[in-house]
Amino acid sequence: MNQINSFHELENYQPQAAKMLHHGFKENRLSHAYIFEGPKGTHKRATAFLFAARLLCQQPNENDEPCGVCANCHRIQHGMHPNVFLIEADGEQIKKDQIKQLINEFSKMALEDGPRIYIIDEAHRMNQDASNTLLKQMEEPSQSIYAILLTTNANALLKTIVSRAQIIHFKPISRKKIHDELIHDGVDELRASLIPEYTNNIEEASKIAQSKDLMPLLDLVIQLYALLETKESSLIIRFREMADKVMASSTNMDFFLTMMILYQKDILNYQLRHHQTINYSTELKTITWLASHVSQKTVQEMLETMLTLKLRFRYNLNFNLVWDELIAQLERKMH
Repeated sequence: MNQINSFHELENYQPQAAKMLHHGFKENRLSHAYIFEGPKGTHKRATAFLFAARLLCQQPNENDEPCGVCANCHRIQHGMHPNVFLIEADGEQIKKDQIKQLINEFSKMALEDGPRIYIIDEAHRMNQDASNTLLKQMEEPSQSIYAILLTTNANALLKTIVSRAQIIHFKPISRKKIHDELIHDGVDELRASLIPEYTNNIEEASKIAQSKDLMPLLDLVIQLYALLETKESSLIIRFREMADKVMASSTNMDFFLTMMILYQKDILNYQLRHHQTINYSTELKTITWLASHVSQKTVQEMLETMLTLKLRFRYNLNFNLVWDELIAQLERKMH
């Protein structure tokens, strides 16, 4: 479980959410129902477990933070505390039976003393029956029960549920913060610069950096553009050696094309003297060469071709043909 261990740590990513929740504990003014709304990868779920840890911590520190070392904190960190319930979609939806089972648990005596907290992940995926069942629970809240609903879109929830909860908005995490986090985790500068251009989901960024499927595709992009300068081999031949990996999934294709688009943009930005925006910092020699040997018009046309292809990915295409045409066009126009 991706963890946030204190409100001070949360403040680095979500300062407003950290301030509101921490203040609620200090002033003893907590809501019994919260909606955490924001894009994926913004630490909503980790914040929900931080909230649970602070509620159940046996010895909060002088800063009103969970201690992180007591038995309750440890069990929450490992997803094993009997007073903390996590509801996730069963297939495509969160169903009525899941909410009924949760309410049934609350009708029984708690296994341990202390408040009970339920966290509904992707709450917008509750079907109508599940939502109505949850609403009945929220209409008669118990003083010892706290609800946290996580969602990317609070408007997709029943208005009557929203009216009974306090909404806390989670903002997208900045590219610089994701870059710094990747560097801290040992990712090299090039990848740490490029991956935040692909996703602002900090958890997804970490997975991409470790992906044995996607990282070779980034290397392939670098190799293809290097061949435009060295002319040591045909781009088509090199691409076909890796074509199966590129086309292994829609994610692979989208990532590969995005990395090509970023390289193409770097060439254009170099021509426009926007050197501070270069992402492929390790490839400056090749970028400089291409920027001086290929017209700005050609670079722009190639970039537009790539962007158009990205928009067409939703349609059924003959991808073998599409990729061959793109790589051949890149070689012909920019060689």
